[in-house]
Amino acid sequence: MTAKYDLTINKGSNFEFWLQYQREDNTPVDMSSYTAKMVVKRFKGQEYPILFMTTTGITYGYSSGNTLGIAGTGDINLNTNYDGTGITGGISINIAANTTKELSSGSHFYDLNLMIGITYSQKLLEGKIFIQDGSS
Repeated sequence: MTAKYDLTINKGSNFEFWLQYQREDNTPVDMSSYTAKMVVKRFKGQEYPILFMTTTGITYGYSSGNTLGIAGTGDINLNTNYDGTGITGGISINIAANTTKELSSGSHFYDLNLMIGITYSQKLLEGKIFIQDGSS
């Protein structure tokens, strides 16, 4: 079942979000065989994302004229705690200030998916993501 959670990013500030993925009995899920991706779009069904993150990096600035995006600074880390130490089931999402300042302000949509190889994908989290000018 996909959880729903809204996020806020302040342009020009570091964005950090941490959660722990657990089974129904509250035991953490070991994600050593998983990768993850997070996609942010202006609206559901949009062809080009405004932000694409994986466990290996981040890109932004997609358009019909730029289908490869622009390399940004940030990533998703699995089996990690909010402080970078190891913890089973931990998911840490980080976007550096030099990347958040380039994002389009407004209300957008995102989803976070866990994957094993190319054959299995599970949408773990989705919601609105508010990108606002300045830090609060």
